[in-house]
Amino acid sequence: MEPLPSTSEKFALLKANLERLLRSYQAIQRENDMLKEQIEAVRKSVQERNKKIESLEDQLNIQRTASSIASIPQLQDGLGDKEEVKKRINELIKEVDSCIALLNE
Repeated sequence: MEPLPSTSEKFALLKANLERLLRSYQAIQRENDMLKEQIEAVRKSVQERNKKIESLEDQLNIQRTASSIASIPQLQDGLGDKEEVKKRINELIKEVDSCIALLNE
């Protein structure tokens, strides 16, 4: 049968365990800080890509609008399809309004 550890031995064991626990905590803190930095980098990357997507969507809308304007039937001596022109102009106005609403967000 082993003798029971003395108070000083218990204290030394407790101190060793506490130091080990503290080292583990510090290692986990460093890892946590590193992961936070990685998360922030990914967030910035996502934001940049979202801005790029928005920019490309805006360019696409501009191209669609330009194509739509180019496809409006030309008025021939004032006898063209005026209703079609009015309809297309109203559609373009709605698109401009939606773009303005997006810009105001």
